[in-house]
Amino acid sequence: MPTQTFFNLPESKRERLIAGAMKEFTEKSLNEASISNIVKNAGISRGSFYQYFEDKKDLYFYLLGKFKYNYNRLMVKSFKEVEGDFYEGYKIFGEKYIKYIMDSEKFGFFENMYLHMNYQINQESGATIIATPSNNKTEHPIDERVIDVVKREQVKACTDQEFISILRYILNILNDTIMEGFWKELTIEETQKLFATRLEWMTKGVLKELTDEKMEDEV
Repeated sequence: MPTQTFFNLPESKRERLIAGAMKEFTEKSLNEASISNIVKNAGISRGSFYQYFEDKKDLYFYLLGKFKYNYNRLMVKSFKEVEGDFYEGYKIFGEKYIKYIMDSEKFGFFENMYLHMNYQINQESGATIIATPSNNKTEHPIDERVIDVVKREQVKACTDQEFISILRYILNILNDTIMEGFWKELTIEETQKLFATRLEWMTKGVLKELTDEKMEDEV
């Protein structure tokens, strides 16, 4: 997280630093990006940068955190549209999320992020929005959690942790699908269709149900 010194800056200077970082992370992956380029883009000194962030990773995940707030609101809204239905809520969210990412004015940033995604980025880019409680350490406290608007009785999960793990697992599938969409240069519609197929596999199973006649033949 940024230091309090960062939040005390005038909004114009904060936005300049964010814009400089977005430019660098749009052109390069997290590993390849350099603080030198970020501070040059932002028009600040390297010493000032370290007054605001611990390192480039700290800044990168702060940017992801800003997007995460919007994802949480979108996810909660999607489930509410279908009164918490697990399958339909995820289907609606997946469609909207994919369009949000692949049709964004920040397309270059998201494309670079997904093409260089690792486990940590995967988790930070969306999976942790599910159970994030409200607190005073974020710019945008989350007032409503996804786990509170989904019909839990539809899911085979006994504990909160098991339920959260299932929600996170499907988010990982969604991130993997978007990653594949970028790699294969799929359209938004093709990527949405691919996720819908995988969601159906996940929620409804991949094995065919045997009819009574076929079951007798098996015996």
